[in-house]
Amino acid sequence: MGRLPTDSLVSCVCGVGAVVLSIVAVPDAVAAEKDAWFTLTLAGARCGWMHESTRASEGSVETINETHMTLGRAGAQATVALSWRFVESPPGTAKSCEVTSDAGGEASRVTYRFEDTDLVVVQRVGGRDSERREKLPAQRWLTPSQVETLTQHSRTARVLEFEYTTLDPSGGMRAISMLCTPVSRSDQGSTWKAQNRTLNLTSMEQVDAEGELLSSRTALGIGELVAQRATKEEALKRITGPSLDVITQSIVVLDAPHPALATASRAVLRVTGPETGLLLPSAGAQAVKAGASARDAEVTVSVGGSTKATVDELRDPSFLASTLMIDASDARVKELSARAIETAGLSATSTHGQMAEALRAFVASYIHRKGLATAYASASAVARSRSGDCSEHAMLLAALLRARGIPSRVAGGLVYADEFAGKKSVFAWHMWTQGLIDGEWVDFDATLRDRSFHPGHLLIATSAQDEPSIDADFSTMLSTIGMIKIEVLRVD
Repeated sequence: MGRLPTDSLVSCVCGVGAVVLSIVAVPDAVAAEKDAWFTLTLAGARCGWMHESTRASEGSVETINETHMTLGRAGAQATVALSWRFVESPPGTAKSCEVTSDAGGEASRVTYRFEDTDLVVVQRVGGRDSERREKLPAQRWLTPSQVETLTQHSRTARVLEFEYTTLDPSGGMRAISMLCTPVSRSDQGSTWKAQNRTLNLTSMEQVDAEGELLSSRTALGIGELVAQRATKEEALKRITGPSLDVITQSIVVLDAPHPALATASRAVLRVTGPETGLLLPSAGAQAVKAGASARDAEVTVSVGGSTKATVDELRDPSFLASTLMIDASDARVKELSARAIETAGLSATSTHGQMAEALRAFVASYIHRKGLATAYASASAVARSRSGDCSEHAMLLAALLRARGIPSRVAGGLVYADEFAGKKSVFAWHMWTQGLIDGEWVDFDATLRDRSFHPGHLLIATSAQDEPSIDADFSTMLSTIGMIKIEVLRVD
């Protein structure tokens, strides 16, 4: 319980202002060299730093982005580091990009090589490499140096607005679309509204007279995320104050206890979200009916319920792929998957439903060191450490399912608890797994000992976890965290 996507906040920071296609011509000049440092605060509390640099030499240019954040998690602390280095040779022509991350003691690396219309992706985690080839986005996109040149030029040229699309290294090289509009201008600088239309996030950016970023403010559900220009010494200065506890900050407290949520077969909830609207999926055991306004919904969660997969989902190879986080091809993962099936007395002729439940029960007992200090570990890391919280349970189960040829994805949302983090009768942030069984998405929660699922779950998003960091599927949680109210209408 309580796994908040800490790495999604890091990805949010890295992705701010990193996006491609403009309504004005892209200047031919190469982006000027820079070395900018920023302090990071969340809800007023220092949480880390960010570093951006651009370097040019002998017909090439490289852009570096580094982000380091430490956040509280229900009394524990988790530190996540994410960095990328993008090389263009010559400037404006993408050559390669290396992304490294560490979210729980296991460092991972993804290297991208650009070849005409293809992208060669090499993932390294736990000392093992895997390679795949993808198609680059068909639409025109800008390299980081082109984005930097366009952005700085547009900020100082008094344009009415500009838009662009780029590839986001922190999000698996997905295409990100941005729209930037001036809010105010003066001789000293200007303020811009930067809308990330892919992740549905809006930042207010303060820039100086030369167009250089001074600060960026992004409203999230648990508070405002602020990047403030600083010296290197200021940015790297040791944080002495308490870290913001993102788990406690995001807990939803109910008006009254509802212990039956953990034992019943069905629950009906009224959910109210932020003013920007509430978007909840009907998937797995969850069925959503629109409420009186865009902020409200009636949610029914039925144990044993399932949702028919779409044609696109049935054809999507990502639900069976071995990815950086759900590395189903890892030798240890495959060995555990086979052991779980054998221990349960099943065979290759057993149904996928029987196998999925056996794997879920296996993960529930296999992970014996439960805790919140691990931010986000891969399935192979969990297979070896046997430790983690709900996210590690979800990742390992998803990998074991894929190792048996059962498509899977992870689910993010909230789960009911009689008491958690010193508060009673709450919904706390959580992750579990969905398996594709006989064409239907079915929920499996590997943190539960005595049953596969209960109706005290509220699903917010699902993800195949086929990107090195948080992906667009999970991005809705950034604007939803801490902004939900829940009323239990019925439990039976």
